[in-house]
Amino acid sequence: MLDEFTRPRVTDGTFDEIFVGQKPILMGVEPNSFCWVVGEMAENRDGLSWARHFDAFDQLEHAVTDAGAGLLKGLTLSSERRQQAGRNPIEHSLDVFHTKYEGGRAWRVTESGVWKAQKEADDLWRPLEKRRQQGKSLRHRTQPANAANRRVEQLLEEAIQVENAWKQVCSALEWFTPEGELNTLEAAREKLDTWLPFLKGRTWVKTVRMLQRPESLTFLDRIAKQLEALPLDEQDRRDAVRLEGIRRHPGLLKGEDTRSRALRAWHVAASLRLARDESFQSTVKVVRNLIRTCWRASSLVEGINSVVRMQQARHRKLTAGLIDLKRFYWNCRRFRTGRRKNSSPYELIGIQLPIDDWWELLKLEPDQIRKQLSAQ
Repeated sequence: MLDEFTRPRVTDGTFDEIFVGQKPILMGVEPNSFCWVVGEMAENRDGLSWARHFDAFDQLEHAVTDAGAGLLKGLTLSSERRQQAGRNPIEHSLDVFHTKYEGGRAWRVTESGVWKAQKEADDLWRPLEKRRQQGKSLRHRTQPANAANRRVEQLLEEAIQVENAWKQVCSALEWFTPEGELNTLEAAREKLDTWLPFLKGRTWVKTVRMLQRPESLTFLDRIAKQLEALPLDEQDRRDAVRLEGIRRHPGLLKGEDTRSRALRAWHVAASLRLARDESFQSTVKVVRNLIRTCWRASSLVEGINSVVRMQQARHRKLTAGLIDLKRFYWNCRRFRTGRRKNSSPYELIGIQLPIDDWWELLKLEPDQIRKQLSAQ
């Protein structure tokens, strides 16, 4: 029943799916409040099932998902219906968390290939070294071992190239560049176009395919538009963004080159202004909060998934009713630590419940709760 009051308040959402046996559970979280807004044990996870959920969130502007076929199809169907009704489609960001995870897996495979080739070369050289120590000739016996060494050298050079390319690709998925500048859609796409060709082989196919999708960089376009729309002085906004970039890359202030010294001087002046100018303090706070709440990863829904998996391990059978009960408990409980401390997901999303205790709240009649919440 409470879903009818939480769904109109969801503008950003992270969505995913997990399985109980062969049955999928469709999951959704509102990231700012950490409110668990979708938790359905469904018959399937196709596009129609997901579209039904996306349609239920009338105010949803932005969704973060992985590259699951059902999720992408559901978003497409829901966005098409909105456009037919004269409304804006749902913006979609491809989850950075899953992209980096997949790339990390591919890099480990690449790295293990080098170590495997090195072991094979060592195995070929070991009996030859023993023969050398015994004073025996190695004539016409070293060709396979030398070929193995050359292969190791080639694989090592390729791995170094791949490692450098992957680091560059990862930097394109960050809010700020290594130089402390706010990343832009154009700069990130140019960097990806430059470095993705170095990620070769079957192990990198999935990662490259995900990074080539425009949705991988939606978050950069979104933050640029939101910053531009802020009713702030343009120079103050730029200075606030620059301060945030330095805060996230403090190593930029430690060098002894001309650029680092100039940056330290600017940072000292900006810090003094921040301590004395209340207007600038407000600008920095607004910009920092905007960047923090512009979501690019579905890590929060993965956190809820881990809660469900833990409960799945405790219970013999996880039913739809039990999932609803756990979702209700999660949304009513207050966080003990973090920036959401002493608040519950329902409170953070804007719902003031008549009773704090979730067990006592369960005893109330739905119409009674609906009547009280409708007055808010």
